[in-house]
Amino acid sequence: MVIKKKKRIRINESKYWKKWKISWNFLSVVTILLAYFENRLVKSIESVDNSTYHKFLLIYLLYLIIVYFSGFFLSLKVKKFSGHFAQLNFLIGILLCVQDLLTEKLSILSLPYFVSFAQILDQIKEDRILLFQSTISSLILWLISFFIGTLIGVVLGILIGRYRQFSYWSLPFLKVIGIIPAAAWMPITMVILPNSFLAEIFLIVLAVWFPVAFMTIGGVQSILPTYFESALTLGFSEKRIIKKIVIPGALPNIFIGIFTAIGLSFTMLVISEMIGAKVGLGWYINWAKSTGNYAQVYAAITIMAILFSLIFSIINKLQEFVLRWRQTVN
Repeated sequence: MVIKKKKRIRINESKYWKKWKISWNFLSVVTILLAYFENRLVKSIESVDNSTYHKFLLIYLLYLIIVYFSGFFLSLKVKKFSGHFAQLNFLIGILLCVQDLLTEKLSILSLPYFVSFAQILDQIKEDRILLFQSTISSLILWLISFFIGTLIGVVLGILIGRYRQFSYWSLPFLKVIGIIPAAAWMPITMVILPNSFLAEIFLIVLAVWFPVAFMTIGGVQSILPTYFESALTLGFSEKRIIKKIVIPGALPNIFIGIFTAIGLSFTMLVISEMIGAKVGLGWYINWAKSTGNYAQVYAAITIMAILFSLIFSIINKLQEFVLRWRQTVN
């Protein structure tokens, strides 16, 4: 009798699924070089300081070369990483060339509404102190608000999903209040709350708590009743049931709610800062728009894209760590 061993399949093996090809790696390096020489050699119609842009391209090029060579000779994991993103790097190089030609070089898309990436980088360098202060202010505001909103959403979701009596009294209000866009509460919050900072926190919390609570409820209710029956048979207290069964069982859904809330919270962060804040990325965009400096607008948007991408990646890594038990399937 032959007993077949069950294979352990790692889910994250397919993370970098594109095959490594030296042609794509080579072409991605070529396109970044092309973007560099295109910017240097093609005459500009608009007057732009390209020094920061040149440094960016050279750093980008050096990064690609290091990653490709270290992956080719040293690390299989880095090789998979570089192979997976080689085509994207190739596309970025092409886009850099195209946008530079359309804006700075040929002025087909002209100022003030369209600016080149070189102008954006130069603006970031010029306003680096103000942008840094605005970024820190927005980050602190977002962290405080998102933590409070997530905590409220998780607690309410567990209570509503676990206890019928609590669900009876709370769920109707959750459905009514939660579906109202947070921005709709803005006129009221600006009057009721004593300062704009508390109003901004309140609005972002409103944007966060509903998707987290809604997904947490679904996660709790999806737990099989047999788990609770087994826990009661083993003499688990209600506190231990919440800790050992309810929270772990609902965690996948909780993270879905968190990822949904991230986008809503970012939107509400910008909107709220445009109204009452005296510093922050939303305030910076509104101020730049009022002065007609769209290079500053794009500079703030670029900073926001980088910042929020980092936040998204950090939370994604946290999810992978917390839910590491899902990484293998027997």
